[in-house]
Amino acid sequence: MFSKFKQKSQFDLGKQELAKVFFELEEFEDAPLKMALASYENLKAGTKSTEDFFYYLIEDSIFTSLYATFYERIFMAINQHPERALELVESFSADADEREQVIATQTQQHLAFVENYGMCSGCGSCEYHQDVAELIVYYQKGDIDFFTELYIGMQTIQFAMEYFLYDYIPSDPKLVKLTAPSLMQNWRELIYNYAKLKAREL
Repeated sequence: MFSKFKQKSQFDLGKQELAKVFFELEEFEDAPLKMALASYENLKAGTKSTEDFFYYLIEDSIFTSLYATFYERIFMAINQHPERALELVESFSADADEREQVIATQTQQHLAFVENYGMCSGCGSCEYHQDVAELIVYYQKGDIDFFTELYIGMQTIQFAMEYFLYDYIPSDPKLVKLTAPSLMQNWRELIYNYAKLKAREL
């Protein structure tokens, strides 16, 4: 009973610490949400039509969602091997180009799956198509508001995770205690909901 209470308290404390980190980041000149909104405006300005904008919103949302999954994996590895945290961060950074190529390929395969309304004749990402299946209904409806929220939310998450991985953990290794999957998932939800509310103000 006591151990469960203690465990819950540690989880709650972890949530509070991560929330503090995020809102501290939001005070930065290059705050996660600010950069996400700038990215959104650049994407919008760089497309010639609403149709093109809608397409690139979907594509970039999938890409960023996949990238966030890779961040979750590195945080999980750090949580399992805290003594190797700095080594893992350096390795993750060194693999950036290769990782982006993999994500770009997966993005195109998932995008084709969505565009074909769930049909796929076979590709390297088939076993993970269920992760994007829920996007099909919004694609069919042409729901640009949904994809705007998704884009801004996922961009904000990625920027926040990038700060936490490359700036916070190396400067304060004790923060590895906050990389537990349950805490990272909760942090991701907090950031997404915050960004989604801001996106609705556009």
